[in-house]
Amino acid sequence: MTTQSARDISWVVFDLGGVIVRIHHSWQHAAAAAGVRGASNSAPDLARSHAPNSTPYSMFDPTLHRADDFRTLVSEQQRGILSHDDFCNGVSQLTSGVLSAQDVARIHTAVIVGAYDGVEQLVLQLNKRGLSTACLSNTNHQHWQFMHSMAAFNAIQHRHASHIFQLEKPHQAIFRAFESATQARPVDILYFDDLADNIAAAMQAGWRAILIDPHSETVPQIRRALATHGVLL
Repeated sequence: MTTQSARDISWVVFDLGGVIVRIHHSWQHAAAAAGVRGASNSAPDLARSHAPNSTPYSMFDPTLHRADDFRTLVSEQQRGILSHDDFCNGVSQLTSGVLSAQDVARIHTAVIVGAYDGVEQLVLQLNKRGLSTACLSNTNHQHWQFMHSMAAFNAIQHRHASHIFQLEKPHQAIFRAFESATQARPVDILYFDDLADNIAAAMQAGWRAILIDPHSETVPQIRRALATHGVLL
């Protein structure tokens, strides 16, 4: 049973990480993917951290012992007011130099895994149906440039992000900025995100919003919601 007709929704808007793009959600997993020795929670790294005169494991992970300061750096980077180099240097300083800025850059790059299966085809199908597709993501310049090499990203017609607007979710201002940039009306939008706070903020902005589980394949979840709202059957 559908709750809306296809005519009611003319914009399908996606978050990127955890919806379109598969990412590592923890510092430890990204560090392991980057091959940065000592910074992951693998058995060898944990064993080394407990060896005599070794550096405690927590010093390799600023999300553990300097969480508030790390979140500040992330926020400034994804709002485009902190450069990539300054971000990497800042995170290195949070580890007291245990991780170099180069280590941080490798971990930062490794956050992105690749597109979820089937997202490019889904976006192209929506485009073919005459719907406007868009993204609204909290991200940064480095990841944004990297995603330009991904077909799923390039299939999205209107691409907007926190570092471009210098605003970030879940603040209401970024939803208003998106509407201003695209001339989309809240009532026209169906939005997908993997964070509950962003979903709540989107709904407060008047958008219809669907929470996605990033740890499962996202396309089946998106398709079910599109069918429920009469967009794709």
